[in-house]
Order: sequence, then C-alpha cells, then structure tokens
Amino acid sequence: MTRADTGKLGRIDVSFIVDSDPVFAYMGWHLAHSLAKHVRLPWNQIHVQFTPEVPPETVEDFQELGCSVHQLERFGDGKYCNKLAQWQNLRGTQADHLVFLDTDMICVEDFTRFLPAGAIGAKVVDLDNPPLPLLDNLFERAGFSDRPELAPVEARSRHTFRGNSNGGLYSVPSCFAEELFDRWRGEALSLLRDIEPLRAAGKASHVDQVAFCMAMHRSELPFEWVPSNANYYLHFTGPHPFRDPSEPLALLHYHNTSLNVLGLLEPKGAIERDEIEAVEKANAQIRCNFHGRLFWDMRYRHFPERGSGVGSRGSNLEYKRELLRREGAEQALSVLDVGCGDLEVVSAIDLRNYTGLDHSPAALASAAAKRPDWKFIQTPQDDVAPAQLVLCFEVAIHQETEENYRELIGFLAKKTTKTLIVSGYDEQGEKVASNHMLFYYEPLLKTLERTGRFSRISKIGAHSGVTVYRCDV
Repeated sequence: MTRADTGKLGRIDVSFIVDSDPVFAYMGWHLAHSLAKHVRLPWNQIHVQFTPEVPPETVEDFQELGCSVHQLERFGDGKYCNKLAQWQNLRGTQADHLVFLDTDMICVEDFTRFLPAGAIGAKVVDLDNPPLPLLDNLFERAGFSDRPELAPVEARSRHTFRGNSNGGLYSVPSCFAEELFDRWRGEALSLLRDIEPLRAAGKASHVDQVAFCMAMHRSELPFEWVPSNANYYLHFTGPHPFRDPSEPLALLHYHNTSLNVLGLLEPKGAIERDEIEAVEKANAQIRCNFHGRLFWDMRYRHFPERGSGVGSRGSNLEYKRELLRREGAEQALSVLDVGCGDLEVVSAIDLRNYTGLDHSPAALASAAAKRPDWKFIQTPQDDVAPAQLVLCFEVAIHQETEENYRELIGFLAKKTTKTLIVSGYDEQGEKVASNHMLFYYEPLLKTLERTGRFSRISKIGAHSGVTVYRCDV
C-alpha cells in the first residue's frame, strides 16, 4: 500500500458526527482545527453533523468557526449506521471528493495525499472484526453466491474480506457516492433485519462496516486500500504493516479512551519514536485550541473523580470549607457561586438562598444531584439576581482571553451586594506558562481594585499558587 495519486481529487469535503456525549464535541473541536491546519480546508468544507440531543451552544461553537453544521437524522436503528446517516445532509455539496471520519481522530499531516482519486478508499480493519467465519455466514444469509477475495487484517495474523474496512475513514469520489450509498443503505437495512448473528457475537456495532463491505462487493465499484498513515490506530499496541514507511503519520485514530484528565492524548499504542512524536504534535495542537466549556463538560462527564480539579480535592477541599465558615458564609442571607462546578467544596456547608452558576451541563447535573434543594443556572446569564455573598474559586485562572477575564471580574463586582470571595493569580509562575488550561493577564488584586466597587480588599488565604481575596462593598 503506497501513496496514492491525488492530483485529481478536486474539492474535498470532510464530515464527522458530534453525538450527545460531550467527549464528541471536545474531540470534534480539535479534529476540525486539525483539518483546517493540515488539510487547509476552508471551514465551510468541514461538515459537523449533530445528533438531536447536542445542546444549541455546542452547535453554535462550530457555527462560529465557519463549519457547515447539520442536524443528523438517525438511520435504521439509530445506533450503528452513523456514516450512512451523514450522506443525506451532503447530497447538495459541490465537493468532488467526500471523506467521512470518526470523531476520535486528529490530523498531524495532510492525510489526503493518501486517498485514491479514482476509487473509493478505506483502510483494512485493524482486527478481524467480525471474525471471518461470522462474516462469511453473514454473506451467505444475505444471499451472496460468491465472496470477496481475502485480505490480511493489519494488527493480527488473521484474514478478512476485501472491503471490510476500519470505519474511521471512508474516502468517496462524489461520482460514486449515489450508487455506493444506495447499495450501502440496502445492505445495512437487510443486516438490521437479521441482526441476531452479529448481536450474539457481540459485534452488532459493526453493521455499518459489514454493510459497506457487502455494498462494495455487490456494486463492483472501484475500490483501493488506503495505507494506515491515513487511519493510524493508537489505542492498543500492534504492528502497522500497511503503513507507507516513506511517508509520515498523517491521521491518528486514537479512540476516546486515550484522552487523559487534562484532555490530552495518552494512547497505549504510541511506543515507537515517530508515534510518540506524532502524539506530541497532536497535543500541541490541542493545547493551542483549548476550549474551556467543551473541555470541562467532557471532564465532568468522564473524569468525575477529578471534577473541578486539584483545587477542589484533598487538602484544598477542607481548606476552602474552613475558610468559608471562618469568613461567615453560613450567615449570608443569599449566596451566588460563580463557577460552582461539581459542588464538591460547598455542598457540605449550610448556605442560604444558594444559586450556583456554571457553563457545563455535566457539572450542573452533578451539583444538582448533591443538593437538589439549591438552585442552579447554566451561564452565561447576566440577569441572575445579585447576592450578599458571591463566591468564585479558580474561575479567573481559566479565562481564555483577557476580555473574558475582565468581563468575569466585572460581573462578580456587579453581582456582589456585600462580600465577594474570589481566587486567582497575582503573578505568572511556571505552572501557568506550562499548562494550556491556565491563563494570566495581570495581578488579580489590581483587577479587583480597578472595578472601584470595593471599599476593602483583603488577602485571606492562598493555595496551589492562587491567592484568595475577600472584597467588601
């Protein structure tokens, strides 16, 4: 499998799905940026297809980038045929070539150099999924009188049928799209009606993939294997015999289990030097394109044990609780907690007329489960009522722009009728410079003084590099 002649690919449009789980929005955000950077696609040639459960603000995030956004109408059983579901929204595109990707991928080079111009392209499956005897049985049940030729899978000494491809990437010249998807749809519907053999083997999720293999064999449309440079598995260790060694790794297929608590890639399969370098390159891109709300929503859902971070766990947790009690938080007649997170800090404190604000729906769901008697609102919400006591722990340090930082401090000052307790940085240390989630613009004390709202600002504590201030109106 060598590099394809892509001189006649023409306009390329790429499509992927963002599902209800916030990890898909997070991964899709970084996939879209990598496509714009390495494939140099105009944003409108990146098609992001959203399932109905995705919140509107997430759709707006991609819309503001300039991506073409679509509401996805689920196909078949609504679970397994996501590539097929995307086609309906792409029928009107002016693309010469369509590429369908899994969302758990990221470019580190231009992968389109490996795509065949005159044929449908995909990479052979990593593993023999489904196993060859089951695949053969499915072909028999579907009424095939012959079988595709055998092909070795990539990561094991096994075989599969030609056309049984890893669903991470399907490359389709537009001139073949109508026929391919018409046949693919028919094979998928037939498999869904006869799903029991796949379900019994625990392989029901491979309907889309098997239907593609059947459609390719039934149609006899031109098909070529794509080298694994353009769909490089990293979620487990194994050989990559179908990689073109003369070319760089271009499109990493890392699987969402490779994301660590910081939202960076830490795949088990990255063991060779060039694999490690490719992952480092991907992580550099992730750091550069950090999106706070998408990150925190992913983090609260998939890493609840870390939740709001080290500032709200361990010794810091008790430190903050004692500080709040000492500063009279339980005597306040009303409390507004800006960036309440998962409520780990204040849930055990007796607070009156409490309202928690956060931009993460996952965090608010966790918080509401801990204190169903309290009120929670998703930000931004400028018309929220002021409170005697306003709390804001470790929110200022995560503001991605100076404008957002200043707006936050202004909001805190405006909503405080008596006392604000807020934490942030008074200097830019090494921790800030080395962490893509941390930001510093000026000493917090200076920003608080500039509001002109407070008659007294006192340092009342410090932890983990941040200073805690009490500001009295």
